[in-house]
Order: sequence, then C-alpha cells, then structure tokens
Amino acid sequence: MQNVKSIQIYREQLGLSQAELGDRIGVTRQTIAAWEKEEREPSVAQLMRIAQALNIGIDLLITQPQETSAIAETGLLFRADQPSALTPHLRAALSQKASNYGFIEQLLKEIPTLPETRPLKEYDPDFVEDVAREIRDWLGVGEISPLGDVFAILEAKGLKVILHPLPSEVSGFSAYNEESGATIFVNANHCSERKFFTALHELAHLIFHRQEYRVPRTHGKGIDHRELTANHLAGAVMLPADVIKRELSAYRDRWIPEPLLADIKKRYAVSMRTVLYRAFQVGLISKKQQGQQIGTLNNKYGKDDEPFHLPDPKHLNRLERLVYQALIKEEITTSRAAEILGKPFIEVRESLSKWLEEFES
Repeated sequence: MQNVKSIQIYREQLGLSQAELGDRIGVTRQTIAAWEKEEREPSVAQLMRIAQALNIGIDLLITQPQETSAIAETGLLFRADQPSALTPHLRAALSQKASNYGFIEQLLKEIPTLPETRPLKEYDPDFVEDVAREIRDWLGVGEISPLGDVFAILEAKGLKVILHPLPSEVSGFSAYNEESGATIFVNANHCSERKFFTALHELAHLIFHRQEYRVPRTHGKGIDHRELTANHLAGAVMLPADVIKRELSAYRDRWIPEPLLADIKKRYAVSMRTVLYRAFQVGLISKKQQGQQIGTLNNKYGKDDEPFHLPDPKHLNRLERLVYQALIKEEITTSRAAEILGKPFIEVRESLSKWLEEFES
C-alpha cells in the first residue's frame, strides 16, 4: 500500500476539496475518499496524475511516512514567519523542489549565490534604507528605475525563486545552505504585486536574520521587529526614498488620491498599500493618515485585495529555461523534465517546441 494518507495532507495544504481534486485527475469524490481512507489503492498512473495535481513529486506519495520526513532533511535551513505553517510534509515538498532546481543548476554548471549577510537585531529604519540602496545596486537596477519582474532580477543574481501553492494566509518561506545558495518560496496563488513583495521580504530575512535559520527565534507579544525590518526593506527596494518623494512631493500632508496610487502601482509593480507605507516612512504623510488611507482601501476592497492586479510575467522563468537547455543537450529525459517542472509530459514537449520556434524566429 502506498502512503495514500499523504494525499489528504497535500490536498488540504492546497485548500482543495475531495471533489476538486477528483475533477483535476478525472475520478469521483468517492474515489478520492476511498484512497484517503486506504479502502482502495490508486494505480501508478493515477498516482502520477495526483502528484501533478498536488504540485509535488510522486515519490512523496509512495514513500513511507518516516521516509517522507527524511526527504525534508536535505541540508536546507528554513525560516518561516509562521513556523507552524511549515509542516513536515510541506517542508518535504519544498525541499524536493529546491533539490530538483539545484540538480539542474549543477548539471549546467550554474553558480548559486547567497546575499551578503547584514545581521540586525532591532528595527533600524535608517540602516534598512541604506541597505536597500546597496541591494538595488547589487541587483543592477539603478537608483530610480522600476524593478519590473522581481523574480527575473533575483534569479539573474543566482537566487532560486520557486512558486508553490501555499495556504492563503502564508506568503512564503526562504531557505539556504552554503552549497546550494538561497531559495525563496512564494505562494503561487497570490497576485503578482504580493508575490514580488514576498520575494523581497524573504530576501530581507536572508540578509538581516541569517542566524535564525540555524537557531529559530520565537516571537513574543507586541510588534515583531524582524517583520518590520523585512517589510521595510522590500518596500524600499521597490520604491526608493528619492522615487516616492518625487512622485508624491505635491501631496505632503495631503490625502493621496486613489487614481495616483493606482498609477504608481502600475508603473512600479507595487501594491497601493506599499505606496502608502513608503509615503509614511519617508515623512510625506503621518502615521495617522497612512492608517486612514489603508483603512479606506480595506473597507472598499477587503483587507487583502485592491481594485486591480498586475499581470503575471509571461516569459519563461529561469528554471524552465535551464530545464529546456538540459533537454536540448540531452542531459535529462523529458520525463525527468516533466517531474522537475511539475507539468505533464506532453505539455513539456509542446512548450519546448514553442520555445525553440520563438528562438529561431
């Protein structure tokens, strides 16, 4: 009997009902229920479809529970804002994805990287602003240019960014080791502006709080200064102080119109709420006004929503490009490529053909 109890665990991590998972793989809800109760056993072909639907490798469904825990011990040091959200099964799934990415990097002799560590125990806004300027310079984006695709910019420096469906309340995680560099995991279900912010938020933890990946710190009551630091760096990298001052200098101590917030959002790929936080951080508006304007957005659109969302990047991500390069060189099989990318075999072949046609044209 395969470890079919894991089906329920991974299904619930994605927030899928039994009926929804059944629809994805072409079986009934009753069949899913029978598998999860260990009353019936899926075939190998069905397990492959289940793994693809759950965005995990098939070996996580066919190993014994103790072996699944061992898969998580890949040498990666994880950090999570909500440690309880990083369950053993989720850690195993993320570790597997990072391991696959690292395998392709090694195959193609790509060099992973870690950002320079700048240990910071308490929240220091001026220091964070200085580091944000250094990070933009390190990323090669200049002092005032919009970042655009944050994932592509980070991966161009050798950082691994992996999108994975996570519980809605979890934005992402990060992990590293000295050999494979840094990996940033981002909730694939969130909107683009939130995903970009999350990636930079996790970069901030890798820079400021590297020691916590080995010895996690618990958070007591009150404000978590680590989260303030990470949020501040993410916002400052996306919207440098000089940029936000130039954009909003005419609105010092005045209500910032929503259409202007939306325009800045479109041009800098940053949420309207982040614009308001940055306006407060650089001294253009008061803490009270920031709270009032964010409260207005919350009342109109909900706490986690805004009037429109930025489109996801349409080009291939770095992992896809590396996998296709390995396929062209015949260093991996199409089946292995499909496993690494979490896509059906046919889709990988069609996507590779399309990519080659675009390249040749």
